[in-house]
Amino acid sequence: MLDFNLNLSATADPSELYDVIIIGGGPAGLTAGLYAARYKLKTLMMEKEMVPGGQLIATQWVENYPGFPEPVLGQKLAKDMEEQAKLFGLEIMREDVESVQLSGEIKEVKTPYNTWKAKTILIATGSSPRKLGLADEAKYAGNGVSYCATCDGPFYPDKVVAVVGGGNSAFEEALFIAKYARKLYLIHRSDSFTADSILQERVKAEPKIELIPNTVVESLAFAENPRHLMIKNIVSNKESKLTVDGIFIFIGSIPNTGLFDGQLELENGYIKSYPDNATSIEGVWVAGDVQEKKLRQVATAVGDGANAAHAINSYLLHRQA
Repeated sequence: MLDFNLNLSATADPSELYDVIIIGGGPAGLTAGLYAARYKLKTLMMEKEMVPGGQLIATQWVENYPGFPEPVLGQKLAKDMEEQAKLFGLEIMREDVESVQLSGEIKEVKTPYNTWKAKTILIATGSSPRKLGLADEAKYAGNGVSYCATCDGPFYPDKVVAVVGGGNSAFEEALFIAKYARKLYLIHRSDSFTADSILQERVKAEPKIELIPNTVVESLAFAENPRHLMIKNIVSNKESKLTVDGIFIFIGSIPNTGLFDGQLELENGYIKSYPDNATSIEGVWVAGDVQEKKLRQVATAVGDGANAAHAINSYLLHRQA
């Protein structure tokens, strides 16, 4: 088991004026923290979770990140990113941001415990799993409904589960869950999948996995014994019962932009970015999955973080000149 250091920072001081505060500790935020700290900027990261890493923490294997011929554990990659950034002086505080004030020369970030101030802000708050919107979905979250295969897959040894989705995440996580489950149904509303071809080949070659295309989940019946789903084929409109022990949902993500409503320009719900990852407010940058862009991968998040940190450093140098 990886040994995360939960004493994330003993030096952060709310009376200090930071050069940059990074909100969010995923790959984009950690990379920006590394670069900003190497530029000798006084840099603070705010991360509400127990450990930084964002969605990497819930990812079993990452096999498309450059420099790793063999798949790397998501948790290990996150831990290594954190340790590297801290070596260069990144300060990390585990506090949940409640509000931000982005206008003005000095920006403010408020938590339940402190008000932190900085000359610049980098937003790297990422995204959260999209829900199906079923009546009892929230009720059974963590008790039959899951959005994280790494977290909950091992709880289904020799069980029957359903996975909903047709993209890379659904296929990757289905392959992981299949290591434990006796049977897995992969349900998708279309007969075409957006997952990479290599993932589709692996799923189709896995005897435990059965594809159910052109189908949606209508309801959960987890109070009954046995538990089951009501599903409907959208071509024939035929409804049927599917007996399962649990359901995993991977149908995309929703950007975590609630803190910035009314302050930043959004596009399709995501923060709109301009050249060098700038936002619509001077002194505020954005990186990673929370911004509007075409590709959301660890590699692109890392690139965003490095680019934003470089732009922030240039901005601060120009202000001092």
